[in-house]
Amino acid sequence: MSPENLRILVAQDEVMSAMALKEQLAAMGHQVVGPAFDGRHAIELATSETIDLAILDLRLPRLNGLDAAQEIARARPVPIILVSSPCEPTEIERAAAAPVYQILMRPFPPHALAAAIAVARARFLECRRLRTEISDLERRLEERKLIERAKGILMDTRGLSERDAYRLLQRESQNRNQRMVDIARTIVTAESLLRDRPNNA
Repeated sequence: MSPENLRILVAQDEVMSAMALKEQLAAMGHQVVGPAFDGRHAIELATSETIDLAILDLRLPRLNGLDAAQEIARARPVPIILVSSPCEPTEIERAAAAPVYQILMRPFPPHALAAAIAVARARFLECRRLRTEISDLERRLEERKLIERAKGILMDTRGLSERDAYRLLQRESQNRNQRMVDIARTIVTAESLLRDRPNNA
């Protein structure tokens, strides 16, 4: 969905604030989901509806905006904007540690809302990209460890050099049309089964 037409969850503790925010978002071309008037209802809407972004009041009843943000982020990660009146430093610290990508302090003009949405989306996408990169690096590291372990097994059992063991893995990968890491996993699994086999088997 384009930035000009987002489905945005609105959760505010006051009806007038919710309606004003809904009108602002509609004038900007967005679709509003809700509004919800407490944190529990906000979570229900976030998990039952398709949303691209959530705008939550800090002091929602039943469950405050920070706790609701945590629940929403676990169930359906989306950019989250927190709306607040001037708040205590401890609340700002909690917001910084929560899955919140932007904070809006009341009162705010429409252009500040548009900027907050753009910034929250950009930060969310960047965080998602970084998490994907980290996950990919971790996966490749684990695969590298598996290949190294398989090489060690081939070197011990066949008396091969490290280079020859690696070439054998490459050759088997090409002959079987499988990834080298899958060949390595098969070798490591087989070696573990043989090592753990009972004496009377």
